[in-house]
Amino acid sequence: MHVRKFLCCIPLKYGVIIVGAISGLIDFILGSIGWDMVISNKFPDYVVEFFRTMNTRTCVAGFSALIWVLMIDHLLLIYGVIYRNLLLIGTWLLINYIVFLFTLVTVLLDGWAIVRIIGIGYCLIVVKSYYTELNVSTPDSSRGASESSEESTA
Repeated sequence: MHVRKFLCCIPLKYGVIIVGAISGLIDFILGSIGWDMVISNKFPDYVVEFFRTMNTRTCVAGFSALIWVLMIDHLLLIYGVIYRNLLLIGTWLLINYIVFLFTLVTVLLDGWAIVRIIGIGYCLIVVKSYYTELNVSTPDSSRGASESSEESTA
């Protein structure tokens, strides 16, 4: 599947920047909430129940750290779009395909995961469309290919 505009009206480049910014902001907020729980050592009952067989503090700290790593990934997506770096955009796609697959599994645990699946799915389509568009229009030399021997000796 391929789209030419983000939300039917915004160019793909700016749509991908919006995806990275919104996803990064959401992950920052969720990670901060998790770290606040860890620091204050106060957890809602549903969190304690979810991690009932494990140390709640350790699990929340682990998830918060993971969410902040994803936030950094979203910031690298924005950087990759601005500087047309296919490697960073491709890395974002790979990481978020994995997140998408794990989110599919969590639908069994939480009904709200369906909304997240739809959102991640659309974001993956938008970023993949931009990646394909950029890949077609970018010459080999800017993708990291080495220079020919004639160019390097000049």
